Amino acid sequence: MIDNESGAQSIVSTPSEAVAFVNSRFDTDDDDEPFSIAEVGPLLPKPLEVITAWAAKKDDERTDGRAAPITVRPIVADDATECDDVVLWSDVYVSWDHDMYTVEDGSQYSEAYSAAELSEILDAYADDYEYVPEPEGSDSYTLPSPQELIRYGAQECANRFGHLDDDALLWLAATRITLALWRNTPVENWHAGKSPLHDGTMMRINAATTRIVRSMLSFDHVDWIAVGLAIVNPSRVLPTGQAVLQLGLTCHNPDDPAHEADPREDLAEMTQGAISWGRRYRLHEKEFGLRTLIESLCAFDNGWFGAPSWGCIVDRFLAAVDDRDSEHWHMRRDEPWFDEWFTNRPTDIADTTEFRRLLHAGPDLLSEEAAEWCVEGAIGYICQHDHANGCRRCGIPLAAESSNE
Repeated sequence: MIDNESGAQSIVSTPSEAVAFVNSRFDTDDDDEPFSIAEVGPLLPKPLEVITAWAAKKDDERTDGRAAPITVRPIVADDATECDDVVLWSDVYVSWDHDMYTVEDGSQYSEAYSAAELSEILDAYADDYEYVPEPEGSDSYTLPSPQELIRYGAQECANRFGHLDDDALLWLAATRITLALWRNTPVENWHAGKSPLHDGTMMRINAATTRIVRSMLSFDHVDWIAVGLAIVNPSRVLPTGQAVLQLGLTCHNPDDPAHEADPREDLAEMTQGAISWGRRYRLHEKEFGLRTLIESLCAFDNGWFGAPSWGCIVDRFLAAVDDRDSEHWHMRRDEPWFDEWFTNRPTDIADTTEFRRLLHAGPDLLSEEAAEWCVEGAIGYICQHDHANGCRRCGIPLAAESSNE
């Protein structure tokens, strides 16, 4: 520690030594110590991770292959970067204060001073919540069962892509998980209409999220709940330098119907969805096996970074970037802004070789300006047709007709 006024320095190894050093910098009576340490007891983990682990254990105890009748509904406070409070079912509320959990149900409350004590209290509540099956004829019975969907998805993956190595499969699965738990959520509302979350920024954020998900996938083990929570973590830092919650607050505008929803409530909803998704996938993995479950996520290629088509999209986009006459520009080349835009690439992508390297490595590595330039150039609409027999969209003529015809 350093006294900036006098330059005096001291090496400290405990909080008590640090406090003593700070107090020594003050001209006070011998018995007067302006700073002290308040002991608050052991720091307990926040309740969200304890409760999700407890709910997963309850799922494992069931024998019917369904998640236990437990709803985990986190609450994101004003400036919180974590979910400190959790609602279970509809009336059991768990709050956290560093060294103590408080469980309330409207009529009474209990205190727990460890994760084990909290789990015991929740066990007592769980006995009062029995699973009630859907009545016969309800809409849920008209939907395909998970058994049908997962087996179909795994087979469709093989039919569409043939053999993909493990790394390619996991990247493709990561794109689909990111789409489900991030892109197709209230985040899309943050992005919609007049929003500071522009298309280029969204592309960078989606790519960065896909990269995180891919780092958590393996054919050896997947912690499905942890994957979901990593995506919606309010404190996750995005390529913009903002945390997820900060991004949501930036997009919030109570005077605009498209953006009037409170992003804290959005994140709580997303977190609840991610936990429920993770609990279901834990059970699906036990029923279908990890490989079949992952393959079932890979039935579709949405053209994102990480998907099998990404390399082709990059190559065709860069071919168009170097060719003003490319059919890719037929909808844009007559626009008054096109010539200036086409000839003035952002500095970091002015060199096509470097541009190619960055795109292949991931759009999250682009600058904000470069990413927006790509979106303005409709990189998301590059043709993915295999061109084996021509392509009207790309101006490639059809193959010559057979002489017998």
